[in-house]
Amino acid sequence: MICRCMVHFSIFSVIGYFYESLAMTIWAGKWDNRGFLYGPAIPIYGAGALLGTILFEYFYTDYTPMSVFLISMFVSALMEYVVHYVLEQIFHAYWWDYSKAPLNINGRICLPASIGFGIAGLIIIYVFNPILLPVIQGIDQTVCELLALLLCALFAADTTVTVCVISSFIRRVERFDNSINEHMDSFFSNFLDESKGINNKFYSAVDKIEDRRKRFIDSRIERAIDSMDDVYKGILSRIKGFRGNMHSVRLNEVLSKVRNRIKRKKDE
Repeated sequence: MICRCMVHFSIFSVIGYFYESLAMTIWAGKWDNRGFLYGPAIPIYGAGALLGTILFEYFYTDYTPMSVFLISMFVSALMEYVVHYVLEQIFHAYWWDYSKAPLNINGRICLPASIGFGIAGLIIIYVFNPILLPVIQGIDQTVCELLALLLCALFAADTTVTVCVISSFIRRVERFDNSINEHMDSFFSNFLDESKGINNKFYSAVDKIEDRRKRFIDSRIERAIDSMDDVYKGILSRIKGFRGNMHSVRLNEVLSKVRNRIKRKKDE
């Protein structure tokens, strides 16, 4: 039973990735690579599809299309809000933002998206499951166990790599900000006079200070991006932004430059 659930979960995680990437690409007018993981899978879709299948196949069997739609809509909204909140608390990052969508709550959920998930619930229960469930049930038990183990290993490896990259990125930017502060402290010390405070050299150099700071920051950011491999950049490019971290401004600045670098590389 657990092995077949894992297969079902994985199938809809992949379907969910292509559905959301395609939907957001159409919405934005450009390719939008979605999801928390590096691989082509969004686990929240797999979890939602599996939860709905278990509910309607084993517990609430006397369902109607309207009840499937409403339950799918409500449960998906709850899952989206909780997952968004948890990821933001852990990583100070968010992977989707509905703040510009109508009838949204804290940018985490919105009515149009929830309606879409309600419709997706209907498609899963009435279109996909009648085809997929017999196929999954027909898989040999040994084969199913091996397949489930392989899928678990892939998800575990992808999650580990993703978490390591995000944690490494946050630590790198924190060290980067500290380095900037130390550099600017050293720079400003050249204008200090122990007996008189700031000397006259400071006032003649005010216009150069911000330029010096900007050039230093840009050079360090470029060096940091140059050291990132494609997997590292790919994982970061899926993050929509950071907030709630004292280094959020710098994190978003570096993230924006990573996206621009990826875009330039694709255009070449």
